[in-house]
Amino acid sequence: MLATVQAGDIFEVVWVSLAAGVFVSTVFSLVVLSSARSAEARRAGGGATAILWGTLAVVAFAAFAGAVVFGVHIMLSKA
Repeated sequence: MLATVQAGDIFEVVWVSLAAGVFVSTVFSLVVLSSARSAEARRAGGGATAILWGTLAVVAFAAFAGAVVFGVHIMLSKA
């Protein structure tokens, strides 16, 4: 039996994959940047600045982890 795939379904897979890839990469880059800035501010004696950068790093990591968990959930529920 030959299965057919509609062009709209393929287009949806492409744009969702692209959007998810850009989002996950950007958010994880923000985690790395914020962590580095927090450590740098802490070494320079900027306590409040270090806390703000650290908080941003934690929030970005939560968004990253949430996106990964959501992606795994979607993949496992489609099976």
